[in-house]
Amino acid sequence: MLTDITGDVGCVKVEGLYQGRRFTDYLTVLKHEGNWVIINKGCRHEPKLLQAKLALIQMEFKEAQHLLTQAQRVAELYGITRTAQKISSEHDNYLEKLSEWKGLKERDAPISERLKLASVEGALERLQRKSPLEQPELVEEEPIVLLIIDKSGISYFNYPFKEDWDFEWLFSSFMSAFNTFCDEIFSKSIDRIRIGENIILINPVEPFLTCYVIKGQSYPALQKLTRFNEVIRENPEIWQALNKSVNTSEMLEFDKPPALKTVINDIFTQ
Repeated sequence: MLTDITGDVGCVKVEGLYQGRRFTDYLTVLKHEGNWVIINKGCRHEPKLLQAKLALIQMEFKEAQHLLTQAQRVAELYGITRTAQKISSEHDNYLEKLSEWKGLKERDAPISERLKLASVEGALERLQRKSPLEQPELVEEEPIVLLIIDKSGISYFNYPFKEDWDFEWLFSSFMSAFNTFCDEIFSKSIDRIRIGENIILINPVEPFLTCYVIKGQSYPALQKLTRFNEVIRENPEIWQALNKSVNTSEMLEFDKPPALKTVINDIFTQ
């Protein structure tokens, strides 16, 4: 049965009986001259990574980012941490080169330039197991600010990790991007936005959004933000204070409620 297909690449789920035992496997397939050709076995994240690169070549930027986010989540779902880290690195690289991609689109660049910038050859070689997955060196992010906002952009908490940053410029830039990507953010289709040298990581915890502004690699920071969401949702003191602030318009502070300070120190500053 064909699954997870976008365009000319996808997965086949295979179920059967071998020596009296049932098995399930996944085959990566690529459409070639009208036929589906098996590329490799046991891989569910690589097709989406290749799909993302194909979307880039077609200048479908939102779709490319959506597929990169999906690819990382599939890798994490199956516990393939090293691959999830690599995909996250690819995602960061795409955002860093977004202005180059927009430039290619504006001048309708030839396919050869698009293929080179997308590094499609490397993805195909990995699918065919001709080259190993290059593992990025993980480096802790530089934290800038942590925010909790609602769907309209109203802020209920902000905590700067450094003093010398331009809150008004960053927040107005973020809100502009937020309005552009609002649907994708709340459907969890994307988990990051780049503004200048900063990356804003976004994670819904209904009915709020937590946002973590950083410089550097997204992957370690995303793990922290996910953990932060889990803890504030499960902590009655923090969750009740947050919901109360919706009615009173009183913002939470670093040590009000006291549990919030402990959580932030434990997750972000250890």
